[in-house]
Amino acid sequence: MKNVSSTQITLELARSLMPPRPDDSFKGTFGKALVVAGSRKYTGAAGLTIQAALRSGAGLVFAAIPKSIHTPLAAHISEAIWLLLPEKDGAITVEEKAGILSEEKAGLFPTEGKDAVLVGPGLSQTEGSQAFLLGLLEHLRESAPDLPIVVDADALNILSRQADWHTLLPKRVVLTPHEMEFSRLTGLSLGEIHSNRQELALTWAQEWGQTLILKGPNTLIASPGGECRGLPFSNSVLAHGGSGDVLAGLIVGLLAQGLPPFDAATLAVWLHARAAELALAEVGHPAATLPSDIIRHIGKAMSRL
Repeated sequence: MKNVSSTQITLELARSLMPPRPDDSFKGTFGKALVVAGSRKYTGAAGLTIQAALRSGAGLVFAAIPKSIHTPLAAHISEAIWLLLPEKDGAITVEEKAGILSEEKAGLFPTEGKDAVLVGPGLSQTEGSQAFLLGLLEHLRESAPDLPIVVDADALNILSRQADWHTLLPKRVVLTPHEMEFSRLTGLSLGEIHSNRQELALTWAQEWGQTLILKGPNTLIASPGGECRGLPFSNSVLAHGGSGDVLAGLIVGLLAQGLPPFDAATLAVWLHARAAELALAEVGHPAATLPSDIIRHIGKAMSRL
């Protein structure tokens, strides 16, 4: 691929993608987002993701989490609807047996009536969580292939160990790797990726037939149709564990409000980075500006639109 170019994500572009917010709306107007996240080790990842999804403007946010982390999360987050999933050793799991009945799937994979799904933040990479992820993707391919889904963090790392992993995905997926995760998904070295990010992002988005966010300084969003958008600024505030969880929550919330995957990814990346800038201005130094600070400034970032 030669002469690859990308469109900068400007204020005007972000403004054109922002979902309208009519005064005569109700919670059903803005969609239902399902967040599947968290484990005993990574409880905070689930918390950050759920809060970001709530701040995105989604009408309802359902949080599917391991039972053991419900109490601390529910004590801290009042607005989510909690769906407690079976676990083993602190991680969501699927029991090993010959097959799962349809009524069991409805409880284990609670996608019915949802407008968008996110899976991965803090999920862990146990055998049980791997079985759950692969079961969820199979369920979506069979029952709701057009339901948009964000595949993030541990879900990406689990998939990278599967043969022909991209064939396991339903139709409308947003993939969110940073460069190390992208290396695992493609088999390319970090050096190859770092020196040719834009061309590779476009190549693999088209190869996989999915929307791809290649995170890092000047984050790129590539579409399966060959379009590329790039963030025209970078910020070391985002170099904290948990910032990707915030981004993933924003994406699923925007998908739930009806934005197509490429546009939802684009707007989420801009809002995430702009909220980080606003948080930095308040906190005073990027080293001390945390993902939780970014969440508190999402509304201010939206107000710029």
